[in-house]
Amino acid sequence: MKKVLLDTDIGGDIDDAICLAYLLKEPQCNLIGITTVSGEPEKRAAIADAICKAANKEVPIVAGSDSTLQPVPVYPTPDGASALKNWKHSIYKRSDAPAFMYQMIRNHPDEVILIGIGNMTNIATLFREYPDSLNLLKGLYVMNGYFASEPLPSPHYNWNSWADPLASKIVFNSKVKIHKAIPLEVTDMLTIDAEKANELFNTKLKLNKAVLDFGNAWLESSNHLTLHDPLVAVSIFHPEVCQFEKGFVWVETKQERTMGATIFESNMNGIVEVAKSVNRECFYKILASTLNKLDA
Repeated sequence: MKKVLLDTDIGGDIDDAICLAYLLKEPQCNLIGITTVSGEPEKRAAIADAICKAANKEVPIVAGSDSTLQPVPVYPTPDGASALKNWKHSIYKRSDAPAFMYQMIRNHPDEVILIGIGNMTNIATLFREYPDSLNLLKGLYVMNGYFASEPLPSPHYNWNSWADPLASKIVFNSKVKIHKAIPLEVTDMLTIDAEKANELFNTKLKLNKAVLDFGNAWLESSNHLTLHDPLVAVSIFHPEVCQFEKGFVWVETKQERTMGATIFESNMNGIVEVAKSVNRECFYKILASTLNKLDA
């Protein structure tokens, strides 16, 4: 069993909810805590709790920061929160997510894998305020970065970096024993039409019903589903799904036109392993079989 901490901006894009559901069903995962980040983190924590309860799991959850280390011109809110009325959940107040993360990491030295699937604010603050956490962590896996040659339509497409560029820079510059990043150009390979989402999941299962309920607003507005965040989680337990390359990552924090942009330099002595490819068939098979597994 691998001990996992999840830091998430759950409540908007459905893939955060799918990622959480996968972790709750993955037999090799011991999910020891969840922290939320971005606008209205209290509602995001409630959504995470509702999904955990739908899986009959009780997981410690802390509503984290709704501000960023580097100011950005948006305050994202969780559209999926409108479905909270349909599901049992606890009420949360904003708290110190980095302190909670540090306590869990310190309690389990060299055992905890930290997953970051939102903007990097909580994680960067953890590393800045508790620098010894870097040596205590077993691993860090993030959905962050874009390294393809084709320019993005807008910098905010690289959301997890753009939403707090300074935090992204701090995290990419942090040396952890295992430090892996799944970038946008790789997760984009996992895009399917929105109507196929129901085909991917057994909608008779309570957990899957909850995921789809909280993600319906996103599916209806986007008309497609890209499984960014679930790939991060799956790659921890099934490393054969992605191929990685070691190097260094630079993040733009000055120029507004390219704010949050990420540049990768391949180097065998690098501190970050960036995914370069994904086995789509293998990924979908693992994800679907895990989410659709009947509870014992």
